[in-house]
Amino acid sequence: MKKRILLSLVSFFAMTTMWASLVDAYQIYLAPASNGKTGATAELTLNMKNKTAIATWKCELVLPEGVTFESVEAIDGRYPAEYAPEFNTTTDANGVVTIICEGEEGVAITGTDGAVAKVTVKIASDVTPGEYIVKIASSQLTEPGESAKIHNNTKAVELTWTIEQGEEPGIKGDLNGDKKVDIADAVSILNVMAEGTNDPKADLNDDGKVDIADFVTVLNIMAEQ
Repeated sequence: MKKRILLSLVSFFAMTTMWASLVDAYQIYLAPASNGKTGATAELTLNMKNKTAIATWKCELVLPEGVTFESVEAIDGRYPAEYAPEFNTTTDANGVVTIICEGEEGVAITGTDGAVAKVTVKIASDVTPGEYIVKIASSQLTEPGESAKIHNNTKAVELTWTIEQGEEPGIKGDLNGDKKVDIADAVSILNVMAEGTNDPKADLNDDGKVDIADFVTVLNIMAEQ
């Protein structure tokens, strides 16, 4: 009796291990392109692990609070030239980003492991620097063919991602960097106008030139303080 129970347990654990291995063989997972910085955009790399050729893939990306999805684009190397990857993305009310990649019909992605896409995100300036969890909540890899086999992975794949302190946002009109807008900044505008240069910091109305309108803008900022 004990022997039968022991054999059953061994069989169960063997099946569980084999299933876990099979699931892990088909997945989308994350890698950091670099550390993020507050108040700036950053990149994350999506990688695909697959044992067989794949026609389409899909994943659900969960970002930390204060980090928002901007765009996704293919990374050369995994896709045949004729695949021509196209991405469709949606973001639900909870901020979960669904990314779907499809290519030319009849063309598949080969290789077994590597980068497939670059995700650009925006980090809010008020995010506290530190380590954050970014995860792929689920992924789905579909083989080519009419009776395509679908590999669903509902096991979350997490990445610990570091966000560092970025540059503090500047104060509009503070041309000399003293953290305030005063007559010195108005004089700076006049100096730029007199020199005929085109300092981007002095172009306060973003019209591509520095003129009296920018000088008036500085005066208005001073008046509203």
